[in-house]
Amino acid sequence: MSEVCESLINDYIAGSLEMVDLEDGLASIFSALPNGHSEAQNYLQSLYTNDQIDSDGFTQISHVISKVNIKSTLKNSQETDISYFGEDKTMHLTDISELSARVDEEDTSDKTVIVRAGSSSAQEIEISEPSLREDDSPMNSRIVEKPHKSARYENLGPGVTLKDRFVLLEKLGQGGMGVVFKAKDLLKVEAQDKDPYVAIKVLTDAFKKYSGSFIALQREASKAQRLAHPNIATVYDFDRDGNTVFMTMEYLQGKPLNQLIKEINKKPLKLDHALHIIEELCSGLAYAHEKKLIHSDFKPGNCFLLSDGHVKLLDFGIARASTQTDEERENTMFDPAKLSAVTPAYATPEMFAGMNPDPRDDIYGLACVAYQLLAGGKHPYNKVASPKIKELGIKPKPIKGLNRRQQKTLMKALTVVREDRIVDVEKFAEGMRSKKSHSKSILLAALFMFVIGGGIGYKPFLEFQAEQELYDKIQLIKNGDKALMIETIWSLDQLAPVQQKIISVGLRREIITFYRDRIRSVFRPKEGLYDFPQAQNLLGQAKKHYPDSVALSTIEDQVKEQRDRLMNSLISLYKRYLKDKKLVKTANGEDLTTVIPLIKRVDPKHYLLKDKALSDLYLSESEKLIAKRKYVEASNYIITGLKLFPEDSRLQSLNKQINAQFQN
Repeated sequence: MSEVCESLINDYIAGSLEMVDLEDGLASIFSALPNGHSEAQNYLQSLYTNDQIDSDGFTQISHVISKVNIKSTLKNSQETDISYFGEDKTMHLTDISELSARVDEEDTSDKTVIVRAGSSSAQEIEISEPSLREDDSPMNSRIVEKPHKSARYENLGPGVTLKDRFVLLEKLGQGGMGVVFKAKDLLKVEAQDKDPYVAIKVLTDAFKKYSGSFIALQREASKAQRLAHPNIATVYDFDRDGNTVFMTMEYLQGKPLNQLIKEINKKPLKLDHALHIIEELCSGLAYAHEKKLIHSDFKPGNCFLLSDGHVKLLDFGIARASTQTDEERENTMFDPAKLSAVTPAYATPEMFAGMNPDPRDDIYGLACVAYQLLAGGKHPYNKVASPKIKELGIKPKPIKGLNRRQQKTLMKALTVVREDRIVDVEKFAEGMRSKKSHSKSILLAALFMFVIGGGIGYKPFLEFQAEQELYDKIQLIKNGDKALMIETIWSLDQLAPVQQKIISVGLRREIITFYRDRIRSVFRPKEGLYDFPQAQNLLGQAKKHYPDSVALSTIEDQVKEQRDRLMNSLISLYKRYLKDKKLVKTANGEDLTTVIPLIKRVDPKHYLLKDKALSDLYLSESEKLIAKRKYVEASNYIITGLKLFPEDSRLQSLNKQINAQFQN
């Protein structure tokens, strides 16, 4: 963190610096430091945590930092980053037991409970009454809920509107920390969005009585900001209305896996269907682990099967980092390490013992869920808590239909000894895929025998040798040769159909992942990447090879959703700036010259780029300034208008007149 930035914030808190000077100073720092905004927020948070600033001061300076960051990013990127448009932050629904409470009120095996470190037993405790004293929170009494005109929100329910925008429709469920509602977003309704529904998680009254409750929910949000993946539920925003603190999240339609597992007791899933669900669970969890987050409560109730067949991971609310960061060092009330929350049937002995989080803890829970999906709903250990499994000598039964490699992978992931367990999700996913268990050498030997048996005349030996080289190339790429992978992908269209087939089948996962990463490198609005046409082009290339890919369809839907959300924000700004006649460049970047280039990048053929009302406005405002003999200002309007509408003959003519005036 820049010492200059810290000094600016400290001076402003001390009263020796004016607001305008704070903004100017932060703008200079953010222009020079790409991560200046997040570092400034972290420093401000540390002051708040250590009681060096009150809640009003924290809110005020946090707002300033966000505002300056928006302006600074807009200024620096020429084409402009509108980070507040792209707050497409990925977060998660609360403990899905909230959403599935109505599904299975009798079965408590999927409930999260609190355990004492080193104990093999678990005592169920309501999270709404955590075994933490209020004094444990470094915030203590810093956050004071004041009376507000929205006191009517104390008993939230259908019909209540939050922030004059979100109309609560129905209660989906409730947990210790929050209540989840289905809501209608009136802004989406106004924009004629075909899906105006969101899920809203509101802090419960019981949880709000703790002074750090606002920070606890914010912590859950900040963890989710590190995650953005098709197989992890999305959160849009974190906000408050008076004393009502809430998060807006993706509204999911479908069923939690604990409900599905109940159903498959009577009607087992087909093997391919179960493996598809497992593959998507692995994909989301692997991404979280890549971001150094351990879920720490992986269970069927925290996985959601959508109506379209995709799967989402939920509830990273008690997730813990695999490497300690500044956030984890902050002694907040909602410290997962203090709560030691586990779900007995899916927790490892190390979790019961209160040991540091490890990816292999999640892999054990994932393997238990995978086993249930494959075994008609049966738990591998009959839901016996893991510390007792070794003592009782329980072993999972092999699953019919799996090949030898899959059986071995599943059993290794289910071992209760951490050191013997599979070390990462990717290896588990690879082992569970339904490809042949034969090694490449056996496959090649079989191909060779086929060639010999056909007298070699059926397939020339040279062609066979070329295919051997392709298999070697596939293996090198799988072993991590990225340069070879890029070269292979770009030359794929030049290969013979048979060779294309070998490569596309052998590298399906790697090629889809490559295109996914390429798409994210050109279109990710929250990071200032707006090239939607290029993202579409890359999607087209990928779908040409894999038209049936569920992953690519998911990416396509996600990109279009981000594009629609971004365009709605841009159009809203366009209309506002047009109404306010903000036609030329301003110091803070809040003008049409900022918005229009972004619209052009996202949609080069958008109707607003040919909006005659705007060109008319540039013309009329220029003429007014000329009439007042303000030629310099008029010239600025004309030049700006011509940049946006270079073919406008009226502006061209006026430009010639103004130039002649200057020459005279």
